[in-house]
Amino acid sequence: MNSVSTRTDTLCPTLTVTTEPAEPAGGDAVTATAVLVNDCPFPLRGAVLYLVDPGATIAARTIPLGDLRRGAKVTRSWRTSMPADVAGDVAFTAHVLFDVDGRSADCARAAKTVSVPYEPNGVRDPYKTFATTDDAQFGQYGSQLVIWAGGGDLSGGRDEKGGILLPGSAAASSVAQVKTVSLTGSDNPTAKYGIAVANDLTAPENGGYAVLTMSKSYGVEFMTDSDGDGHLDTWAGGGASTHPAWLRLVRSGTTYTAYSTTNGLAWTEIASATVRSANGALDVGVVASAVNLNYPGTTVRAVFDHLTVEES
Repeated sequence: MNSVSTRTDTLCPTLTVTTEPAEPAGGDAVTATAVLVNDCPFPLRGAVLYLVDPGATIAARTIPLGDLRRGAKVTRSWRTSMPADVAGDVAFTAHVLFDVDGRSADCARAAKTVSVPYEPNGVRDPYKTFATTDDAQFGQYGSQLVIWAGGGDLSGGRDEKGGILLPGSAAASSVAQVKTVSLTGSDNPTAKYGIAVANDLTAPENGGYAVLTMSKSYGVEFMTDSDGDGHLDTWAGGGASTHPAWLRLVRSGTTYTAYSTTNGLAWTEIASATVRSANGALDVGVVASAVNLNYPGTTVRAVFDHLTVEES
């Protein structure tokens, strides 16, 4: 499935982007074409067209167009490629910047978006997988990690989830962070996905266990195992849920401090907790659970991006 995005309003020209082939697959060579029509009631002064590849932050081509009279049409193409290891929405984008007169400026943007389905394709080293529910599956696309999981509650005595971990990656002073991109497949408001840490995530009864998750609808949840028995028994958080969001868990010895942000810039502290059973280098991972308490049989798909663990 793909779409062509067109930007039109009374102040902006019409800009469209198309691709050949129209439905590129991973790794395909692609010719993307931007068409700009100045159907504004005024000329565009000093127009500059920027053509941007999928996932890029810098334009592949920057094209000065100069002044464009009313009714002018400009077509520009660029050769690029569909990323080979990708899923989700992939966009081929064009921007045009221009002056309206000597005192004001404006812009237009368009993108051809190709939606590539996520499929369980496993994960690669150094990542490992684990599950406490029978229906978990896993995938990796570039920096994105994907978990499909059912499961019951992710707290108390019923800890059912799927997870992807980096063994022994969190030193005594460390920061674990991930972007929670999307959680789909269930309308259950308590379904959740996020960061988990433990001495051994495959055996949380060995201590050091804590999770920081974003729920489907009930906001951030920071839960810890205060007595080292493998069961999450403390809670902090709440508020509105945001997808995507960024979650950060900071470890200083046996103290964990949880943070979240909706924009990746301004971090809000959720809470701090002492987990006395934390010992040595901890496993860090991402987890997901459908929390099937009153919604039996659902499986969520959780997408994460840029899981990082760094010493602080």
